[in-house]
Amino acid sequence: MTQATNVHSPSLEMSLDELCQSAHLPTDYLVELVQYNIVLPIAGAEPREWLFSIAAVTRVNKAARLHRDLDMDWADVALVLDLLEDIDRLRTENDQLKQQLNRLLTVIQ
Repeated sequence: MTQATNVHSPSLEMSLDELCQSAHLPTDYLVELVQYNIVLPIAGAEPREWLFSIAAVTRVNKAARLHRDLDMDWADVALVLDLLEDIDRLRTENDQLKQQLNRLLTVIQ
């Protein structure tokens, strides 16, 4: 499987074609992913002009796996990905709060 680092883009942006190549998906799939707000271009008004962040590769790959492996429709994939991101954000926040609490407890003792 091609890694995002193998994409030949001079910046942290990639075209629709580059994203398709990186994720090993046809263009039609990526257009559908944009329609369902699973991945959004950071620039461009139409598909041939779209630019995506490098981070889109990870999200597209997760979406493709959920769609393929669990036979989920794209609307459900969008919801699951959003929930997974929320969980990651909450875990990070929880870890930070635990660290702050431990520092506070150390000072108090």
